[in-house]
Amino acid sequence: MSTLKKQAMHGVKWTSLSTGIKSILQIIQLVILARFLSPEDFGLIAIVMVVIGFSQLFMDIGISNAIIHKQNITDIQLSSLYWLNILSGLVLTVIVFIIAPFIAIFYHEEAIIPLLRLLSLSFFINAIGNQYRVLLRKELKFNILAKVEVLAGIGAFICSVTLAVQGFGAYSLVFATLVNVTILNTILLINGLKSHKPRLVYHYKDIKSFLTFGLYQVGQNSIVYFNNQFDVVLIGKLLGAEALGIYSLTKQLVMRPSQIINPIITGVTFPIMAKVQDDLPRLKSIYLKIINYLASINFPIYILMIILANSLVPLILGKKWIDAVELFQILSVYALVRSTTSPAGTLLLSRGRADIGFWWSIGEFSLMPLIIYIGSHWGIVGVSLGLLIFQLIMLLPNWYFIVKKMCFATFVEYFSVQVKPLIAALISVISIYAIINNSLELSQILKVIIVSGISTSSYFLISLWLNRNFVEEIKSLVVKKVHR
Repeated sequence: MSTLKKQAMHGVKWTSLSTGIKSILQIIQLVILARFLSPEDFGLIAIVMVVIGFSQLFMDIGISNAIIHKQNITDIQLSSLYWLNILSGLVLTVIVFIIAPFIAIFYHEEAIIPLLRLLSLSFFINAIGNQYRVLLRKELKFNILAKVEVLAGIGAFICSVTLAVQGFGAYSLVFATLVNVTILNTILLINGLKSHKPRLVYHYKDIKSFLTFGLYQVGQNSIVYFNNQFDVVLIGKLLGAEALGIYSLTKQLVMRPSQIINPIITGVTFPIMAKVQDDLPRLKSIYLKIINYLASINFPIYILMIILANSLVPLILGKKWIDAVELFQILSVYALVRSTTSPAGTLLLSRGRADIGFWWSIGEFSLMPLIIYIGSHWGIVGVSLGLLIFQLIMLLPNWYFIVKKMCFATFVEYFSVQVKPLIAALISVISIYAIINNSLELSQILKVIIVSGISTSSYFLISLWLNRNFVEEIKSLVVKKVHR
């Protein structure tokens, strides 16, 4: 096995462990908070997190991925970039603190002012350790990063649940976020200072190329972020905090699987793809494997979610959320499609073409607000249908203008690695559900457990025929782990 592949497997192992633990904590947190917080609380948090998430894009001016892309970086460059990051974090904290009342006026929700001002502190705290997080990724030291993230996640979980039970409402999530970033960045700083102590220098000329790369990245990410969050912005404005709370919580739940799975694979493979960016046949091979793995894992999960929605929603969120079943199903199809199109951005970054991603995002941004606005006339279900239709329309352009041009993957090569796991998942899940649902009277939880268990086994058997390479890769990983 090549050194890069060994490092990739090591990275996947640690990133999977970290993401798995954090996600389990987040799901348990979501289940608990859905029973203590109102839809309006979730709506307020959704509005606040849109503002915080967008502002955070400007925190390092897009230089994190530039650090990973550039293979040779001097100590002067790292020091200059570190102090630029600190300054950006401080400026963003001040800006959000000042504009909080104006955002409250836009939404007619005065309650978000203190929430926004508290969370604005996260910018400065994140700036302290951000560069050390990036360097750990660049050096493929995912084991250290995983341990720190898990520790911070545990702290945030304890904080959020404790405060929610005591009736702190939306503040339980705000303080949990601050606890998370404080633990994470304090440990990253202490650990990072052992290998790199920023010098008190700032040389603009030495980091100009980073900023050029980074500004395109900021532009692209800003537009992508608005594309992804415009539904929240408009629902909060047009339909109110309660409708936004239902939509936001359902979307969080639905997007969770791909938010767990995709970063594990793309986060590990981005530095590796950057290292082989000039070897196009090898880059294409790696990228097609990424898409196949993502489809092979995400597709059966989302099809299960769609089929079992009537049982899953009341089980996870409680019976008061039963009206969200249709929304849950539509957003699950949307998330399934997005799970294999979103990694195109990683491909562009590995080739150093953040500029293409920027203009692509501009094109999407010109259409997305109109689609969401039209959909909002039919409520939150209309918005979700609009998002799904738009995502389906963009499948072909995504391949032609990004994937084909960056790694020369043909139409058949690109879509065949997705169709095989899709067919396997549809056959296994739908057939098993039809048999069990029509022949047995089961409680909701038993139905979920039995259908999920049998469908998973059936899926892997069918994949031996349709998607054998993926199954063989999984088997090899399991065998190696057992032998160790």
